[in-house]
Amino acid sequence: MKRIDVGNPSFEKLILNQNVYVDKTKYLYNLIQSGATYFFCSRPRRFGKTLALSTLDSIFRGKKEFFEDLYISKTDYNWKTYPIIHIDFSLCQAKTGLETESWINYSILKIAEDYNVLLNRKDNYYQNTATLLAELAKIEKVVILVDEYDKVLSSNIFSSHAEEIRDVLRGFFETIKGCYSYIHFCLITGVTKYSKLSVFSSMNNLLDISMNDEYDALFGYTENELESFFSPHIAIGAQALGVSKESYIEHLKRKYDGYKFTLNGERVYNPVSIGSFFYNGGKTFSNYWIETGSTKLLLDLSRKVNFNVDTTLSEPLDIAELSSFDILHLASQTVRIGEVKALLFQSGYLTIKEVTDDGYSLLLDYPNEEVCESFNSRLLNIYTGVDSDIIYSPNRMLHAFNIGETKNAISYISSIYASIPYNLTGKNEANYHAMFHCMMKAIGARIISEKTTNIGRIDSVVTTEKHIYLIEFKINKSANLAIKQIKSNDYSREYLNENKILHILGINFSTTKKNIENWKEEIIEK
Repeated sequence: MKRIDVGNPSFEKLILNQNVYVDKTKYLYNLIQSGATYFFCSRPRRFGKTLALSTLDSIFRGKKEFFEDLYISKTDYNWKTYPIIHIDFSLCQAKTGLETESWINYSILKIAEDYNVLLNRKDNYYQNTATLLAELAKIEKVVILVDEYDKVLSSNIFSSHAEEIRDVLRGFFETIKGCYSYIHFCLITGVTKYSKLSVFSSMNNLLDISMNDEYDALFGYTENELESFFSPHIAIGAQALGVSKESYIEHLKRKYDGYKFTLNGERVYNPVSIGSFFYNGGKTFSNYWIETGSTKLLLDLSRKVNFNVDTTLSEPLDIAELSSFDILHLASQTVRIGEVKALLFQSGYLTIKEVTDDGYSLLLDYPNEEVCESFNSRLLNIYTGVDSDIIYSPNRMLHAFNIGETKNAISYISSIYASIPYNLTGKNEANYHAMFHCMMKAIGARIISEKTTNIGRIDSVVTTEKHIYLIEFKINKSANLAIKQIKSNDYSREYLNENKILHILGINFSTTKKNIENWKEEIIEK
């Protein structure tokens, strides 16, 4: 059984150490042989971009010996050696445009030294880049690999230096575009796909494969890859937990699968979550990926546009919005909710759920339980100031819903509302409803808000293994009125054939008490 090394993005080290390497060389071979030169692809952080570039680095250095038994070794690829400019912007800690210039120049000078090319240290970064490309092209046309191009810009988005940093990056990529006759292949990766007017203004020949179905699974693991490359780990984990292989994989699917990056593409698993899960013994379904990076920017922007988890995700997003915004506009006061949804998609917190009938819009949703629970927990914290530990110790609220103890569940909910600072609760039903939805998502409950029926809309439907809760909210009225509305609209009809206990639940909030004032429940048992 091959070992797992989660933190190693070096292709050659993975192969030499006989670690698990999920073979992505079919996609890389197709990319190389496609006939185009300049490519761009955006994917979330820790999704295999650095490893893919490392693999390409080895391919273009002609190191065929590392690819034994991999897909590309069985093709007609010629294993020609090319000079390579490989730059990783995740290493750049610059805070200003000048610092960004200096870092790029240092990187170019270092690569020049590796190829024994003498550059003038007094020249600026784009002069040295152009000179290096011209000199290397005397050996052979050059391969350019750029990793996390947007890291320095995203890290300084709210800084007064953001615009100058953007201009430096634009100058760097304009230089690469201008030296096209020296370049054999160029791939640029990052998390965000900003509009071409923003950073790639002159690169009109840049082929964006981010939403190309042919490369849907270039990053992440497909179902077949999971069961093929991790088969021994799956067998050991399932045995340790005393469950069937099918049940084990189904749990993995709910927790870590669900990412869909192209309109007609295959869904993939989060690679760092899968790797971390098996590295830790394959028995603990923790939230691994979301703990590996900061969500502060995303949460700040979500709060700015009043991201409402129970309504925002039900609103279609124009497909064009996924690539039409400028990064600097995200820091403005007029940032639109569509821009934030697009950023959440590119960052891996939302994924494609379905394309609308007109083909121009799509619906986004959380990809899996890991992201849904963790992101909603953080949203709950910034909206309410409530520490997530209140509802995670140890998921007492969810347990109460699972066993039908509505009184205890309401008690836990009430205690959370009581902890919310007075000025954050709001004065309308939507605020209380949104917070309730956020709580449910944060604890992993199966909840549908604004559930449409043939008569009206049910505020919330919470479903557990043995119970269904039809919930109607009121504010400054009465729980009796909420129950009456559920009954008069016959909301329970479609659930009567379910082999579960049906709870009709009315909850009335008081804007004076900033909490639940009264509630009422009626139970329909089969």
